[in-house]
Amino acid sequence: MTDPELTVIVPTRERPGLLKETVDSITTSARAASDTLGATVRVLVVDDASPTDSTRDLVAQLRTEAAAAGTAVSVDYARVEEHDGRKDPGAAIALGVSLATSRYLTIFGDDDIMLPPHITTHLRNMRRGADVSAASYYITDGDLNRQYAKRRRAAHLGDLLIGRIDVNDGAFVRTDLIQAMELDPALLAQMLYPVWATLLIDGRKFVYSRTPTFLYRRHDANISSANKDDTDAALRKSLQEKYQALAAERLGAVPDPRKIDWARHKREWRYSKKGYVRWRMAATELAVKRNPAVRKAFRMPPLPPKES
Repeated sequence: MTDPELTVIVPTRERPGLLKETVDSITTSARAASDTLGATVRVLVVDDASPTDSTRDLVAQLRTEAAAAGTAVSVDYARVEEHDGRKDPGAAIALGVSLATSRYLTIFGDDDIMLPPHITTHLRNMRRGADVSAASYYITDGDLNRQYAKRRRAAHLGDLLIGRIDVNDGAFVRTDLIQAMELDPALLAQMLYPVWATLLIDGRKFVYSRTPTFLYRRHDANISSANKDDTDAALRKSLQEKYQALAAERLGAVPDPRKIDWARHKREWRYSKKGYVRWRMAATELAVKRNPAVRKAFRMPPLPPKES
């Protein structure tokens, strides 16, 4: 297979059962993209120094199956030889990005599931001139029962700089743009934040799909959940401050975030009981935080005056 059009990087560590489900779903989506667009796709599984050969052996099996099915998709293996001790597979992501030779790439979790239209949808966006194409998705439980949809909207620099992120880590991106940046695994779950912030500051073209095209599985072994701690919060805050300063320097001012469209959130979540409860809790929290007595009691800065 010559250089593919798309590389799907799947970082993993000793989870062959989940990995097989994921790669099978990727190859199905890749073949659909091949039939529709004539696309060629490379699935690059990057092993984050698994302690056994289970991942290597599984990928060898999947590579043979993919080769027998045709030339639209290939499955390859790469390995980080020494584990850095971190829960997040940042070193595996960085290695995968450095090895990509395709025009576009995407990073996909080893426990998530691509729906058949996923690659077709976002590869079509990239061919139309997008630099980044972000995906909407379904939140599921550990058994892949769909709970509710998380629908993207257009990425916005002002939102990103205060922590509202509408471009997920699994977005499709032009390979040359991400390879031009240094990926720091020490940033853990925030490792791709500098990529999106830099590209937005540079005025790159971000597009998105409102139709969910993959399943984000929530279960006890979610890596992203394990990283939501004080360290992650501190990293997120420091990066926001860094790129707020960079935006002010390059653009002359930091863009204001968009107003939250609570009506839109209610429309999207009302079909899920859990989602509706989440919306009510978020609305209540916002109302409490706007209370001057609460802000004073918790030593929060006063709210800015309302614009006339």
